[in-house]
Amino acid sequence: MIFRNSVVFFVVTIWVGITCLTCSNAFAAEGSGKIATVNIQEVILGSVAGQEVKKILEGKVEEFQSSFQKEQEEVETLRAEIEKKSSVWSQQVREEKERDYQKRVRELQLKSEDAQFELQQLEKQAMAPIINDLQKVIQDVGEKNGYAMIMDSRAGLLYVNETLDISELIQKELDSRKKKTE
Repeated sequence: MIFRNSVVFFVVTIWVGITCLTCSNAFAAEGSGKIATVNIQEVILGSVAGQEVKKILEGKVEEFQSSFQKEQEEVETLRAEIEKKSSVWSQQVREEKERDYQKRVRELQLKSEDAQFELQQLEKQAMAPIINDLQKVIQDVGEKNGYAMIMDSRAGLLYVNETLDISELIQKELDSRKKKTE
């Protein structure tokens, strides 16, 4: 869930930047009238490099989940104990247990937020080279094929004819460049 949300946020941010850059470069081309669309998210998630990043992030998510599992179980055990035994405890013991429970919940939330931040930073770091390569690929494909404009098909367009979508071409070019650098 964390991975999906952070990927969507990151990809949307990149869409806007790539779309603006691509549009400004495309309009500079003379005598060109072709328009195409690309599904940036589909290209990234479908590319070899995108799959590698996804595996890395999923591994990190699993690592965090396993490290938090014991603490989550302890907090749940404490909550269950409070629910079962609070009626027989003195008010002082009950308040002490509830404070301990609240403290542990806050600590777990802070650790979770820290982990989410770390995942976002890892994702940015891992995605930056892919985004840079993708930007170059889109620009090269646009220039090579005479496109005046290449837009992200998921960036607010209400209708796009499927024949304008060059996502597959972009993904293949991105993957072939990745293979050349290995």
